Amino acid sequence: MPANETKRFQWIKVLNRKTLPKQVFVCSNHFLDGAPTEQNPFPKLNLGYESQTTPGRRKLSRQEPESRKRKRLLEESSSTETCVNISQTEGGPSSSELLPEAFCDFNVVNPPTASVGTQYVDSDYMISQDHIHSKPWSDTQNTFTQTNTALTEEKGVQVKIESSAMSAKISIVTDSDSLLYTGVSKEVFFTLAEVMSEVNTFKFQLEVADQLLLVLMKLKLNLLFDDLARRFGISKSLASKMFNAWMPVLAEKLKDLVAWLPRETIRACCPESFRENYPRTTVIIDCAETFIQRPTNLKTRSETFSNYKSHNTAKYLVGISPHRQIMFISKAFGGRASDQFIVEKSGFLNYLLPGDEVMADRGFTIEDFLFPRRVKLNIPAFTKCKPQLSNEDVTTTRRIAHVRIHVERAIRRLKVFKVLSGTVPVSSLKNFDDILIVCSALVNLRSDLIRDVNVDTD
Repeated sequence: MPANETKRFQWIKVLNRKTLPKQVFVCSNHFLDGAPTEQNPFPKLNLGYESQTTPGRRKLSRQEPESRKRKRLLEESSSTETCVNISQTEGGPSSSELLPEAFCDFNVVNPPTASVGTQYVDSDYMISQDHIHSKPWSDTQNTFTQTNTALTEEKGVQVKIESSAMSAKISIVTDSDSLLYTGVSKEVFFTLAEVMSEVNTFKFQLEVADQLLLVLMKLKLNLLFDDLARRFGISKSLASKMFNAWMPVLAEKLKDLVAWLPRETIRACCPESFRENYPRTTVIIDCAETFIQRPTNLKTRSETFSNYKSHNTAKYLVGISPHRQIMFISKAFGGRASDQFIVEKSGFLNYLLPGDEVMADRGFTIEDFLFPRRVKLNIPAFTKCKPQLSNEDVTTTRRIAHVRIHVERAIRRLKVFKVLSGTVPVSSLKNFDDILIVCSALVNLRSDLIRDVNVDTD
């Protein structure tokens, strides 16, 4: 056995004996070369056991990063061009005999003169893409659709990519276009843009009409900020920043359009369907819910879970006049809140006067709140402790349901704005009260919900 510790340890491992004598000798038959050599210094033959080979670990194939691969390809292409230039300098074949030079971006190979010895197919004339990051040239890509402006504003890079970016003057041509993108008519949209231009204090690159179009498209169509950024030729962060900046301003300027009308105005504009049976009705109320993302906080998650919708929701109270105008919109509450709780805490009771009548659904048992204010509540009849409804209760319930359906139609107009009919992210809940005010004001700017309105000539 050798005196070297490393080799000695390897011998002991190969011999695989529990105990060894002081003097160890190994027969030459156990060596491949008959004796220890530099290539085979250890015994390997006829050791009395079979050596177990443990499989090695599988070598993971690492994917080359995109930036490193692009750099490598550029270096290879540059080295190829260098070799071509050297060969031309040293008296090699002329440039007419060489293949066309390959470029990194877009390379169209022109077909050389066909001869008997060379045959060309259509694929030889196709666009050559040397790298995965190269893009084919399109006919619409010219000098007029290149980058126009590149500005940097704080963390968001404001870039106008193409001159054909979406704008209000190009996209809003007819009323149908305006209703599709904004939810209001063309005249209302441009009037609103003129009003907002007077109070504009933001230094965004887009015009005020384009900024307003972006905000209303987010409300109406609930598009992603990535989509809006591509449409208007700006960055995603700038589109989000623009929406969050304009929402409080729009809510402050449009909140007067969601106003509680005087009793005389309500009586004068009362439709025939209300004049017949409920001429003293002041407001019709109902609650609506909008889905929200499930919060991570357990307490908030339990407060926003709605048993009626079986989902986390934001709940709000909507009150309309008999001729469909939204007169009251509450702040958002958690989906767990009851209708009575929202009526009490939203400030709705402060608008009622003695002698008013409130029409609501069967779930609004709010007589205890209305009786001290001498306000009457009209709700469908209950069958509690009764085998069935009487003829009078059936008639009353049918009449109430016939006119109360208008509040459902007003809520449906409110849900035309997809931001209220979709699922609101938790990050957008900070602007949800402003979104409710703006959407309610835009609903009031549309045509009448009920057309049989009799207005006094005075």
